[in-house]
Amino acid sequence: MFERIAGVENGLAPGYVLPMNETRTALVLGASGTIGGAMARELNTRGWKLAQQACMHPDRCAPSATPVFTADFRDAAQIEKLAKDAVAALGRIDALIWAAGISRDASVLTQKDEDLREVLAVDLTAPFLLCKHLARQFIKQRGGSVVFVSSHAGLSGRAGGAAYAMAQSGLLALAKSLAREWGPSGVRVNAVVPPFVPDSAMGRAASPEFVAAARKKNVLKADTAPADAVARFVADLLENPAASGQVFTLDARIAG
Repeated sequence: MFERIAGVENGLAPGYVLPMNETRTALVLGASGTIGGAMARELNTRGWKLAQQACMHPDRCAPSATPVFTADFRDAAQIEKLAKDAVAALGRIDALIWAAGISRDASVLTQKDEDLREVLAVDLTAPFLLCKHLARQFIKQRGGSVVFVSSHAGLSGRAGGAAYAMAQSGLLALAKSLAREWGPSGVRVNAVVPPFVPDSAMGRAASPEFVAAARKKNVLKADTAPADAVARFVADLLENPAASGQVFTLDARIAG
């Protein structure tokens, strides 16, 4: 049973608290990656029932009673099937966490058309389509929480990575738009901008110059475990009934 927040309008709850006496469920996209994997492990530790997606290396996902889905986000049919399979496996979806993405860095002058299309397909079109296919489920539930993991590039742009920055900026706009659309049904949608994560796939692929610049901009000048810190924040955010349509920057690089 869900505890409704006071102030129901037009028969719909503007927010809700995740179920406390039942097993909470979450679909984690990009669960084989460094950040997505940390989130899956954190939720698993907190007793959530998980469905996980991985484009590659499903063996790296957190232990779960449900199968790991291997949908290719470049394929619209596989995205639709993933949504249906996740609902069938979990019964309901209390939380959706998008932690997937790719980058094909190049200058605007040299960017290949196919690389541009692939980045936009995976980083922007795929989360849009997934939310489209899960919209009826969330609205029927009258509740849920969605968190998109975006990038600092979506806030500040990136020289030599305009395609990725453009997609990430769009993801932030998608979060705010969905928050407006789904808010009357009690569904909260937020975005999180993580710090630079050296041991992530993108961190390992970054140039030495980019890594040095990211560390120089970090005002804390300290080594941390950023993926675990992001995972704890997101897990807490999923249970926060007051926040929606927000972009939370979990970074020590100050934009501007």
